[in-house]
Amino acid sequence: MYSGWDTSINLRCHFATTGKKREVIFYSFSPTPPLGVPLRRQQNPCQHFLPPFWAWAIFPYVMLQRIELYRWTPPLVSGALLALAFPCHPNHPLAFLYHGSWAFVALIPLLTSLPGGTFKSGFQHGWLTGFVFNLASLYWVAHTQGGGPAVVGGTFLMAAYLGLFIALFAGVQNLLQGLWGRRATAAVPLLWTAQEYLLSLGELGFPWLLLGHSQAVFPTLIQYATVTGVYGVSCWIALLNVLIFFALTGAQSRLRLAASALLLLSLALPWLHGRALIPPPTSNAAATIRVGLIQPNLSRHEKWGSGGLERSFAVLEKLSRQAAEQMPALLVWPETALPCYLRLRPNCRNQVEKLVTELQIPLLTGASDYDHIRGEPYNAAFFFQPHEPELQSYAKMHLVPFGERTPFRDSIPLVRNIDWKVLTGDLGPAEFAPGTRRTIFAHPQARFATLICFESVFPDLVRKSVDAGAQLLVNITNDSWFGQTAGPYQHAQLSILRAIENRLAMARCATSGISLFIDPFGRTFQATDIFTAAMRVHELPIGQDHTFYTRHGDIFAQLTLLGALTLTGLGFLLSRKQRIRKP
Repeated sequence: MYSGWDTSINLRCHFATTGKKREVIFYSFSPTPPLGVPLRRQQNPCQHFLPPFWAWAIFPYVMLQRIELYRWTPPLVSGALLALAFPCHPNHPLAFLYHGSWAFVALIPLLTSLPGGTFKSGFQHGWLTGFVFNLASLYWVAHTQGGGPAVVGGTFLMAAYLGLFIALFAGVQNLLQGLWGRRATAAVPLLWTAQEYLLSLGELGFPWLLLGHSQAVFPTLIQYATVTGVYGVSCWIALLNVLIFFALTGAQSRLRLAASALLLLSLALPWLHGRALIPPPTSNAAATIRVGLIQPNLSRHEKWGSGGLERSFAVLEKLSRQAAEQMPALLVWPETALPCYLRLRPNCRNQVEKLVTELQIPLLTGASDYDHIRGEPYNAAFFFQPHEPELQSYAKMHLVPFGERTPFRDSIPLVRNIDWKVLTGDLGPAEFAPGTRRTIFAHPQARFATLICFESVFPDLVRKSVDAGAQLLVNITNDSWFGQTAGPYQHAQLSILRAIENRLAMARCATSGISLFIDPFGRTFQATDIFTAAMRVHELPIGQDHTFYTRHGDIFAQLTLLGALTLTGLGFLLSRKQRIRKP
């Protein structure tokens, strides 16, 4: 076998001939001639010498054995399966492989690579899974920021950072299995859900690829999200992985049979619950509002270049007049539909007010705002109503880290002084200020909350807006940055969970798609294609009651975090005691 990382490598080669005759030859390899010199030979009556050329031919195999590549294959497979569970671009050459059902088995290869032992070894396996998963799923981040070398490197760093959360999960899980054996696999749903909840917290929070979001394609199975939120769906998926794992690898037939029965039950109960709960799409709601979505499909160069404001308004006006023929009660323009600081451009504001008055339809639009007192810019939404002089607005509260604002810039002076344009060669963060108040717009038919782009990713932020009195959710976004990638499809899909969690309809309006309507049960209607100009009008039900999740928030996720912290502390304590007892 391998002797070490020195100038020569000792390799034991077993070369078999016909029958029972065999000889064993030991070689010493060095980077300079002679390439192969037999050190010692043990042989049977048949004399057969393995040439140096053949020895070099199997050298790569020996190298792979030395680094034990087989140990890292299961984590790599898990990372790939997790990525396949989330949507891709329909024109992807492997699009037929992508489906949410991969999530049901994606964790199994990783679990098989955790035999139990130290936190460190599990951490390494988990990080590799997380890195592959995030890099394969979020490759489009490099596209949104221009694709320069620094940005591509930043995408790798982001995947490495996000991989740390799955690494924590696998590290603790491996530690527990070292203490309690395969029985500790029962902790997988708890630990997985806890790491996902941690991922959503703070300025660097990025709950984009929560396992539960992959199941938006199966709304019938996830109606219990009204109680647990998306984290309950993630916990359920992790449980299915554990049950399939035991059904396939259980040491006793009784264990395999029990796991199979529980697996069927875990699938049947959510399905029966969803079937009983979801009404037919044609059923009439008690109260509805007719909403029109305007998708202008203007590139950032068309919007922000010379004459961009006039060009944008002309396209928006044309599509709005077409939508007005279907008599909507509310028109929605996307994020930054008007490329200007709206309060600083009275001519632009007057044009919008004139259009709203002429059509007699309230209108919500995205545009930038500016606070003269604080001297701070905002990514905002403005609500125009006919003959209403007061202009309501909402400033985006959760900004995209490194895209709209540098994280921790208010608390770390060194970070605040970074010149991103010099460092990355592109625009860098826009450095918007975060909004400080939640706004519920008062439409005559329904109160609604606006989610600007990235905000639809955060379950707690959305449910607080609903708890504040919103009866409808409106998501405005500019997904043209994503280009022809998986980004627009992932972003649209995760919005479905926000509608189910709060049992509230959502109208989603994107600059270049995907614009669509989502009913309170997660069913989608009239989705647009990306990079096409379009308008859509649809009747949406007005929400009346609050769900358990809306009222109480992430109690389920917080309980899993508490349980995970308890298990982690207990695991490290018992592991330490075991090491002390050893002679």
